[in-house]
Amino acid sequence: MNLETKITTELWASIRTSYDKQDFTGAILDAFHFLSDLLRKKSGAEGDGAALIGSALGGTAPKIKLNKLQTESEQNIQRGMETTLRGMYQTFRNPRSHEKFSDTEEDAQVIIIFIGYIVRQIDSAKSQFSREDFLKRVMDPDFFPNNRYSDLLVSEIPAGQLLEVFLDTYRSKTSGKIENLRFFFNSILQKLNTDQLRQAHEAISEELKTADDETTIRYIVGSLGAACWEQIHETARLRIENRLIKSIKEGRYNIKQERTLDGSLGTWATCIFSKMLLKQEALRAILGSFNSKNTERENYVFKFISASTINLSEQTPFGYDELFTRKIKAGDNRYYEAIIMGEFWSPMSDALKEATNSFTPALPTYDPFDDDVPF
Repeated sequence: MNLETKITTELWASIRTSYDKQDFTGAILDAFHFLSDLLRKKSGAEGDGAALIGSALGGTAPKIKLNKLQTESEQNIQRGMETTLRGMYQTFRNPRSHEKFSDTEEDAQVIIIFIGYIVRQIDSAKSQFSREDFLKRVMDPDFFPNNRYSDLLVSEIPAGQLLEVFLDTYRSKTSGKIENLRFFFNSILQKLNTDQLRQAHEAISEELKTADDETTIRYIVGSLGAACWEQIHETARLRIENRLIKSIKEGRYNIKQERTLDGSLGTWATCIFSKMLLKQEALRAILGSFNSKNTERENYVFKFISASTINLSEQTPFGYDELFTRKIKAGDNRYYEAIIMGEFWSPMSDALKEATNSFTPALPTYDPFDDDVPF
């Protein structure tokens, strides 16, 4: 008999090494190990043996439902499967785990084929927790962007499926709203163990190493950035930070049209300012826009960036104090308001304090509604 053709590909892969070596007892134990892992994965339950089987298949609301459990016959099938599995573990697995057995190939084939039948039944059964249905709730337009709501959602995920749910959501991220995803990711990341976090950060890092699509970068930085940026591979961080800084340098905002003309990606850089590796480069890019004598570039920084600039440095960066002092003395209301709104470092120099205290707004020397469109 060709056993490989009688069982699922996954089950065969789990027993093949032992079976090919003619370690038939080992192959039987490998099959039971595969079955146990399947029960944990499908149900989200922990444990092993009878405890696992009871948690996964037993009770009035089993985590794995073999059918609708509406008729007496359906309920009998559910209870029968639970009882059968308990008997199989007690009869076949447990003795081989504790005593020396020497099974023949025929013994192994009969037992493994029956385990294969059980595997197919479990595979096709409906879990109490459905990752597919759960993903719809995360992407729900009526998702409430709130820590409590996110924590409650995450509490419904079986412990054994936390990483899988995170990866499902991450892969489908562009189907949701960034704000909602930010709350959800923050909640679920706190529940992952060390190894699961490593795998999550690995998935993010690998995508960022080559991502070119602005939508993908925007969703990752906007929904995940600050929460895990320090754990992303350094090459990926440097690459994306450089991309964001380039966008800031290109940033222009037209007040009259209330429209971002360039630099839309750069507006998301503020999500990771506090964790950036290229903080000095970002500060120089922002200062360059302030000093550009281009109204739209300045307005871009004031609208999207300046409120978060203090997250890039604990002290006033070189050039900023002199720039703000000069602009405020000239009566530029935008720089004055930035100071009043707390968008500057403390303490301020005496010259900047004096300029701020004696500020007198000047008539703009530029047309604030200039859209750079020739007539």
